[in-house]
Amino acid sequence: MHCVSVALPWIGTLLVGAAVGRVTATPLIRRLRATVDRLNQLVLHDSLSGLLNRSGLEDAYLRSAGHDRYLILVDLDAFKRANDQHGHPVGDQVLSAFGRRLAELAAPHGGWAGRLGGDEFAVILPTVTGATATTVAVAATAPVAITDLPTGPLTVSGSAGLAFAPAGYPWTRALTNADIALYHGKHAGTPITYEPGMTYPRAPRTRRRARDDAHQ
Repeated sequence: MHCVSVALPWIGTLLVGAAVGRVTATPLIRRLRATVDRLNQLVLHDSLSGLLNRSGLEDAYLRSAGHDRYLILVDLDAFKRANDQHGHPVGDQVLSAFGRRLAELAAPHGGWAGRLGGDEFAVILPTVTGATATTVAVAATAPVAITDLPTGPLTVSGSAGLAFAPAGYPWTRALTNADIALYHGKHAGTPITYEPGMTYPRAPRTRRRARDDAHQ
């Protein structure tokens, strides 16, 4: 009994020390978690539009790998001319406007919207029908108008290509399929859905695609 009475103060000291350590560590843990959240935001999101970037889109696609999905690519029409005539700040307004629209279109379906780079965007829609995906693509490409500009009114529309990606389908193949459909969509003037065996209607544009930049 004598030994027990001597050991108890040490046990109490250890318990108090552990409790104090937890209290002291809690603010640090919260700060570290906040820092991690900020870093994830920077790594996975586009700074201009606030949408997911290419890495964020791929991450979302892989996290939904257990579901059938539709991938929609949206490319703005004549965007370079709009930049040249009205300036890059106005071009940024157009990109932001399209980004907001795509986010609003994706949200009701539990999907994701992102900017691959430049004037190229993507929407991932899990567990939707082809008809729903086409409806979203049509809405995504509708013109955006900015009228209060010293350089005159500006209207920019988009083109879209869709690709069905069953559960487990590789991201790179889905992206290529949607890109092929996008080229057909540009020629047709309406969103086109990829069909097996479909190829590019002609050699892809020689200009470097923004999403292929190593630093995007």
